[in-house]
Amino acid sequence: MSEVARRLAVKAIEHGYQLSAEALDRLLRDENPLGLLDELLAWLEARGTSQVIIDRPTLEVFLASRVARAGAPEEEQPLEIVLESPTYEDLSIEGVSEEQRIYLLSRFQSIRRVFEERGLGLRPAKELMREEGEGYVVGMVLSIVRRDTHFLVEMEDPVDTWSLIAPTRDRALAAKMEYILQDMVVVFRARSRRGLLVASDVYLPDTAGKKQTWRGPDKNICIVSDIHIGSERHASERFRSFLDWVSSPENEAEKITLLIVNGDLVDGVYVYPGQESELSLKSYAEQFAAAAKALSRIPAQVKVVYVPGNHEPCRRALPQPPVQIRYRQLLGGGGRIVYAGNPAWIRVGGLKILAFHGQTLDDVIQAGTLFSYSTLRERSSEMMELLLKARHLAPTLGLSTPILPTRTDYLAVPEQPDILCLGHTHVAAYTTYKGTQLVNSGSWQEQTKLQESIGLEPTVGTAVLLNLKSLSIRFLSF
Repeated sequence: MSEVARRLAVKAIEHGYQLSAEALDRLLRDENPLGLLDELLAWLEARGTSQVIIDRPTLEVFLASRVARAGAPEEEQPLEIVLESPTYEDLSIEGVSEEQRIYLLSRFQSIRRVFEERGLGLRPAKELMREEGEGYVVGMVLSIVRRDTHFLVEMEDPVDTWSLIAPTRDRALAAKMEYILQDMVVVFRARSRRGLLVASDVYLPDTAGKKQTWRGPDKNICIVSDIHIGSERHASERFRSFLDWVSSPENEAEKITLLIVNGDLVDGVYVYPGQESELSLKSYAEQFAAAAKALSRIPAQVKVVYVPGNHEPCRRALPQPPVQIRYRQLLGGGGRIVYAGNPAWIRVGGLKILAFHGQTLDDVIQAGTLFSYSTLRERSSEMMELLLKARHLAPTLGLSTPILPTRTDYLAVPEQPDILCLGHTHVAAYTTYKGTQLVNSGSWQEQTKLQESIGLEPTVGTAVLLNLKSLSIRFLSF
């Protein structure tokens, strides 16, 4: 096999495909085999195909469509925008303990599979305790306590519970342990010493990384969150400026094809004690009427995906369904508003976006010692990365965010998104991690009394603009 053929085969495998001999031969006859394969992989991703083998017929269909696309005007190639996740409206529970057991097992198994795919030779903890030598053990963290000389970790797997210590004298290990939270599913490399497991390393499920090869038309996606219409602290002038811009003939505004509203469009009622005294609009009906007036200024060609947050009138437990039908009717929108659940997987052409309001960031702050509300401006990027490294949107459970114990763990992150967008903290942030762009879109609410008391300084009047041709992200301030 030639070096080019080997590189083609490896690249296909990295994207989850296998080239047939005939397809490989046809690619090798092209002037730019690797470039042609990049186009083919992007085309397959955009189609959302489940096939694994790339054979000659598949390649011929792609080449025919490539010729057709080259001669077709841009307006004949509409951008496909698809909500790929459920809306969670049909989910219900009976409230029995067995449901919680099944949910935790689903959570454990989904993340264990990630470790198994990485080729780690996982062993039962009790087996490793009885034998000498080093091995890998996987479990869910029941508790973690830092002491002077070590971390004491209580772990659980589907058949047993066990203890482990991680010495603090190993500075690299101690630094990693600061990111380990209760309820995370992690792997320890450890050995048995007098019947106790002693760790030498710890692993989060993490992601292998990806390279986004898809490029779309010169169109924009705009992302906003935490608008809080109805609050006395709603930054109405700033938001009006945003609406003036988005409805203007300005070049970048005219390119917007999708607006993602990532939670807390309205401020809600009775969300927290004493909220009534801080409202300018004191009912959901008034708030959604005002929101409808605002959204009516969004140009008709722009599709809107509306993801709920913790201030919306819907179930508080994650995953959340869309807002209730009576409030959808108040918003109107003529069918161009897509009412998504939280979290929402959205495919735009060949781009996969995971939109999550981000309530569980409160739990991450409360569960550990690394993060605080007063340091969000400096450390939000690390918090967003932690969700990806944990491969879960709720890496810790049972603090301030209720989780519905469903048979399927909808908060797990089974595949790496191209974009992970969050809100909730009211602090704008951006980073990239192993090929994923992570962004928090800030807020449209001035600092509240609660935020002032905990040292949180919000980023007010920010929108995120993602260009589909360059995949570049920038913040707009109003």
